[in-house]
Amino acid sequence: MKGDASKIFNERKIESLYTDGACSGNPGPGGWGVVIYFDDGTVHEMGGREEETTNNRMELVSAISALKFWRWWGQEKSVVLYTDSEYVLKGITQWIDGWKKRNWKNASGKSVSNQQLWQELDRLNQPQIRWQHVRGHSGNRGNERCDAIARAFSLGESPAMKELFPSSTIE
Repeated sequence: MKGDASKIFNERKIESLYTDGACSGNPGPGGWGVVIYFDDGTVHEMGGREEETTNNRMELVSAISALKFWRWWGQEKSVVLYTDSEYVLKGITQWIDGWKKRNWKNASGKSVSNQQLWQELDRLNQPQIRWQHVRGHSGNRGNERCDAIARAFSLGESPAMKELFPSSTIE
């Protein structure tokens, strides 16, 4: 089913991806959430949990999960990915080229934190992805829902989510 999911689901196009991460303690138990909006009004939500993590890691895992879904869906049309994390936004749009040139060292010569996650995000990122910052906790529907999913998972809860199909089918 990989890559041709959009044919199965009436040629729906993804309009936007919202991502968020949360951590109960930093480090501590964490969660991530993704909300995907389609052009026909359909919504698909995903999320998960890690026992011992950081907020930055969960923000990255959320963005990676969103891009994995986008790639799995097989869409070539551009899409906006919204994040409230300036760490993720600046990392993928401004800092990553310098990190790669310096062999994954930051400007002060130290190893980049979360290097494996950054490398995966870089591998998944495509020119069709338009990265956009959204202010957290500002009433934005997609961001608020992602936050609720991520927080619930970080607290060990299993939130009810709108799922078109099980996330386990997405690679």
